[in-house]
Order: sequence, then C-alpha cells, then structure tokens
Amino acid sequence: MNPLLRLEEAERSGRIPPPILNRVRKRMKYVEEGVAKIELASGLKYPPYYVEAILPLSSSRVETGQIGIFYARTIPTEGPSGLEILIQLSAPLIAFGLKTTIKSVLAHEFLHYMEITRRFNKLDVVSEALSTSLFESLYSDYGRLFEPRLIFSDKRLVKLMKDRFSNGLSDRSLNEKTLKEWIEKGLPTVSLSPESNVIRVPISSIMNMRVDPLLKLKLEELEREGYERKQRRS
Repeated sequence: MNPLLRLEEAERSGRIPPPILNRVRKRMKYVEEGVAKIELASGLKYPPYYVEAILPLSSSRVETGQIGIFYARTIPTEGPSGLEILIQLSAPLIAFGLKTTIKSVLAHEFLHYMEITRRFNKLDVVSEALSTSLFESLYSDYGRLFEPRLIFSDKRLVKLMKDRFSNGLSDRSLNEKTLKEWIEKGLPTVSLSPESNVIRVPISSIMNMRVDPLLKLKLEELEREGYERKQRRS
C-alpha cells in the first residue's frame, strides 16, 4: 500500500498545503529507518502503516478543557483479504516529530499491534473497560502492552521508549509545532472522546484473521514464559 495515499488525496483536494506534503515525503525516511530497526530488534515483520491527513484529537467530558493528540493509532480494519491490523501515523508526527520520537512511536504502536493480535488470537475481546477521562485512557493504554524489553533486543530502543513514554509521549517541540502549524492554522482534525475511540469487529472476522506465523510463535512463547514466571512466584 502507498502510505502517503490519504495525504496526497488531501493535498489534491486543497485540505493540506503542498509544503506539508513535501515535508512529510522528505521525512518518511525516518519512518522506514524506524521500521527496519524494529523488525531487526524483534525478529518480526512490521504491520502495514499509512499517514493520516486528519489529526485525531481527544477530549474528555469529565476533564474540562483537556485535549490530547493521537499522533498514532493501531486500527483493526476489514480489507479485501480479510481482517488486518494497520498502524495509522498522523501527518504532524512525521512532519514535526524528532527522529527519535518517530522511532519510539513506531515501536510503541508495534506493541499495540502485538497485544491486539494476541487478544484476537485468544478471542479475548469481550470485556473492554470504557475510559471516560484522558488519564484513564493513558493508564489503560500502558496496562495492556508487553514490556519493551521482552520484545526488543536493542537496549537503546528499549531505553528510548522508556524515556519518551515515561508519562505519555514526551516531545514538547512536537506538541508546540502541531498546535501552531496544524491546529491553529485550521488543518484537518477530528474530535474523539476516549469512550468513543472503540472499533467494533465482527467475531467471524476475528476468527478468520490470518496471523503472521512468526508472531504467533512469539506470542505463544511469551504466554508460556509468563505462566512459568507465575508458577515460580507461587
């Protein structure tokens, strides 16, 4: 798939200025480098990804005035070949993010990809608690992921993720540029509440989903090691 297709369509329709598209094109090399490092460090193939022209914003009905930015999301979707899991990268992340931030976000979303695949593979998709505040969304976001050290052999990547995601994504420059160069200039955004940021997938699609054999083996290994650790502690 062409990862810039949606951004190119938005530029042709006049919703995105050409300089933004050109900047993203030039900086896609950082995405490609990050994906290559993640694949090397995990021994697994990175899922398909694309750049989204519409920036998702999150607001909470409990915390007045608090807004969050979804710089990336991991989304199960129905495609021509059946259910697949895609990584959605926001245009501001690529246009304004540091190279290290882009890499850490790619790695973070890879952990989401692994966790969603694990849950689909085990049919663990029924009890998903709704979050009504940004704090709860952040907490549940981290509570569901594998520890990076269990997935990545690259210690520098693991440290980078710890530094960048110690308490949510930490990149003040990215936040400031996104606010000034994207949101305040009226470029495309969409507002999502934490409780509405839920994707419903038919159980039949989940049961027929094709899982990368190497990923399936890795998930089985992680489950076995987790069980053995629990047994040793009991």
